[in-house]
Amino acid sequence: MMMRQAVTHLICDCDGVLLDSESIALGVLHRELLPLLPAWPDADEAPSLQEQRSQVLHDAIANRLGMYTDVLLSEVDLEFELGLEAAQMERIHATVALACSEQAQPVPGIVEALQAIRLPRAVASNSDAPRIEAGLKRCGLYPQFAGRIYSGHDVAHPKPAPDVYLAAAAGFGVDPARCVAIDDSVTGVRAAVAAGMHVLGFTGVAHDRKAMARRLREAGAHQVFEDMKQFPQLICELIWLR
Repeated sequence: MMMRQAVTHLICDCDGVLLDSESIALGVLHRELLPLLPAWPDADEAPSLQEQRSQVLHDAIANRLGMYTDVLLSEVDLEFELGLEAAQMERIHATVALACSEQAQPVPGIVEALQAIRLPRAVASNSDAPRIEAGLKRCGLYPQFAGRIYSGHDVAHPKPAPDVYLAAAAGFGVDPARCVAIDDSVTGVRAAVAAGMHVLGFTGVAHDRKAMARRLREAGAHQVFEDMKQFPQLICELIWLR
């Protein structure tokens, strides 16, 4: 078995790793899509049925976070037969982007963690570049990543394809095997694994941390953690990997 190389560069997903915005996106999407669910027979007479279908929709959205919003909407539309039209999808997409840009906060502990990690760093996200930049500026993180922001909208294929992670490594001029990627979604972990990077899965802002940890490991994450206080030590271990 081939030994892993020590890492020299850090590549971060944005939403759910740097910015605590996934819960915002989930809330907006659930609020927008719930009224569009086809009525269930006898739902008015059985409030529990209404609660059940609301939870099913919530979980379906949560399990797809990390995808392009348009792809997520298309899949949920197909699964639940919502009948979304192009104009509706465009409006919901814009609503999500605006809410995330205006309400996002730094993931708890990420500022301190990044201060303790000395590796060169980049962002690799499925969000579009203006949204990434707006969120990072709002949270005071933009100077750390300026000039090293890579969007899935600017490569041939978004996550779960490896393109955006490979673009970040190419921007540094380093072998992807020398990079450690941190991502909070199954989509992103699959992308980073496919790129040949060492992959840390983060569950600190997941709505169900235990379930997400299992899913990230199944997607190929080499290590999973839930507290940013652990992040610098994990990186330190990888830097000195022999």
